[in-house]
Amino acid sequence: MTLYRRTGQLALETTLLLALEPDGSSRRIRELADELGVASTYLTKIVQNLTRVGLLRAMRGPGGGVQLARPAREIYPWEVLEAIEPAGEFTRCLLGTRQCTGETPCPLHAVWAPARDKIREILQTKNLREFAAEAQRAGTPFWLPAAGTNGRAGGRGSKGQRKVVSDEE
Repeated sequence: MTLYRRTGQLALETTLLLALEPDGSSRRIRELADELGVASTYLTKIVQNLTRVGLLRAMRGPGGGVQLARPAREIYPWEVLEAIEPAGEFTRCLLGTRQCTGETPCPLHAVWAPARDKIREILQTKNLREFAAEAQRAGTPFWLPAAGTNGRAGGRGSKGQRKVVSDEE
């Protein structure tokens, strides 16, 4: 079960890939799309949304590409999801009932509401640098398409060879 749409997932994956780069470094959208196994036109729309809200910065020309607008340690996954997902996506009932509230809960409310709130708390307090560093330490190549998808693995991330740039570097 996913808590957000594929567009939100790709926005997170893109910003995490950019968090693996040294501050100020840029990547081409086509290269990112290849690593994530999606069409560059689809990723371009996501990048445009993230650029419009000030999370990414795009540069044109031969040395162009896209980069985080702020250091990765200053951007939180919650900001990324809020920029992409419809308002209220993370507060709605897991069963989709309109009447589900603390006063009129659905059968799953007592379990779902605290779990949802904890997830939101983590996404609001742990920054992109921390998530990317944890993935690196665990050897989790999150940028590879999941088994059974039509995505193409490839590019610089296909062998799990990325190095997270630490705050000290």
